[in-house]
Amino acid sequence: MSEKDDRGANGRGEKTAAKSSAPKRCGAWRRFCVAAASVTALTATFADVWAIDFKIPLPTIVDAFKKDVPPNGEANEAGDYDAENDAASTSAPSTFALDLSPSFTKFLPYSVALGKVVCESNFPLEETAGLQAEIVRLQNDLVGYLGVPESTEKISLCLFRDRTSYIAFICEYFPGAPTDRPALYVKEPGKPGVLMVRRDEKMILNVRHEMVHAYLNAALRNVPIWIDEGLAKYFETPPGERGFSNPFLEKVESDATSFFASPPSLSRLERLTRVDQMRIREYRESWAWTHFLIHYSPDTQRVLALYLRSLQPEAQAGISSAEAARLQKDAPLKRLLERYVPDYKAKYVEHFRGWAERRDDYERGERRRRLR
Repeated sequence: MSEKDDRGANGRGEKTAAKSSAPKRCGAWRRFCVAAASVTALTATFADVWAIDFKIPLPTIVDAFKKDVPPNGEANEAGDYDAENDAASTSAPSTFALDLSPSFTKFLPYSVALGKVVCESNFPLEETAGLQAEIVRLQNDLVGYLGVPESTEKISLCLFRDRTSYIAFICEYFPGAPTDRPALYVKEPGKPGVLMVRRDEKMILNVRHEMVHAYLNAALRNVPIWIDEGLAKYFETPPGERGFSNPFLEKVESDATSFFASPPSLSRLERLTRVDQMRIREYRESWAWTHFLIHYSPDTQRVLALYLRSLQPEAQAGISSAEAARLQKDAPLKRLLERYVPDYKAKYVEHFRGWAERRDDYERGERRRRLR
């Protein structure tokens, strides 16, 4: 029936027969459903590609985090590993047969060996309250908490009382290296990594951050830039505050409550190969994925542990840095998540929507670790 035939004589569009109205209404309803589904799919696609954030709160669907029951006691109430040698331990990792003698006595007369780290300074180390315990604890965090293998290389941590001595040291031993930043890590082929930090109000934070880089690159091979920076940003916060005190958290939680909330693209992060590709957004997204992997559930913790295990020296033997960068574009961590946590995108959003409600559980877990 044509449109002309379907209209009444008055031209106002009334249906000519009752029996034809029902099929037309069904056809219109089907067309409406198809159009609505198309719009929904396109909107979700655009939100995923361009990270559209409408900032529309959804209090009716933001529910409390559903805690996983830890299997075999492998995680505590906060969703963290509960290993016997975890972050609460005050003993440093074993030292194998490493030469832990100081390397820079000309500039740095004070020294102490702390696990795989030789800390040297031009001021008495007793003046930095708690720093030595922080260095030991951070090594135990990475080894016992995340499953990073113990480093087979010495790490030199060089501390300077002021900017002048810091710059003089860099010019003497690493000419051409930048001197305009408060901390610097240098890893030359075949030599131990050297971490240099000048003394200021953020010295301990900078030590934590750069120590993660130093330890990961001493214990692993071909560490992708995003996981290197994500873990460094996570562990730079004081122990016991890492889950809630990072300044990135507010923005990440806000994004998770937007109308079309979706996680940042993990594939995009895994394609990054240079530190100059990292901007604030990349640092924030790297930290957020790290937070999710560590805190959501035992399954996400295992994915992170498997991923780090794939970067151990024996697993990376014969793979050049260029080849590793090419392989990295295949998004190996994303593939692990797809295998072990198939709905990881929804769980990422769920994690940050409910994270504030888990603060009490998290803090109880941290107190238990500190008391052991």
